[in-house]
Amino acid sequence: MPSKTNKTTDLHGVDLEYNSLRGEILKRIELRQQIISITLTLAGIFLSFGLSTDTVAMIYPPLAAFLAIAWAQNDLRIRDLATYIRENLETVPIGLGYETYVQRARQKNKKLSTWRYVVISHTGIFIFTQLMAIGIELLKSMPIVLTPLKWVLLVIDLISILVVLLFARQSGR
Repeated sequence: MPSKTNKTTDLHGVDLEYNSLRGEILKRIELRQQIISITLTLAGIFLSFGLSTDTVAMIYPPLAAFLAIAWAQNDLRIRDLATYIRENLETVPIGLGYETYVQRARQKNKKLSTWRYVVISHTGIFIFTQLMAIGIELLKSMPIVLTPLKWVLLVIDLISILVVLLFARQSGR
């Protein structure tokens, strides 16, 4: 029969692990927000230089794709941490239950079950700024006459947009 001291120690360990994992979730959420800020800053820089310098704007979409991948990786780790808390720590009877509560609320409201609001809003920022970069360069090339370099960059840019959409879809699940 386990002693009261062991149960108290075990519960304290669960509480410490829970607080540590919730802290990591909060840090990863902050990092996701920083990635969005960096994305908007880079978009502003590349798009403003792109208005006056040839092909500069077309360099931005692949950079945005890599930032979107970093954003998605943090989003997936946040979900992993929340699942671990829900399945391994909140089953211990010490009053923990936030992640379970959030999961139940999500399951009740399945209107956007595959595309969560945060994924849609952040993906929109990545895609919109990528499309702006392509649009700026194409409008500068009116009538549209693209050099071989611009064709290569355009293909890379379109692939970058597809990459963002694929990672957004993965994050939205």
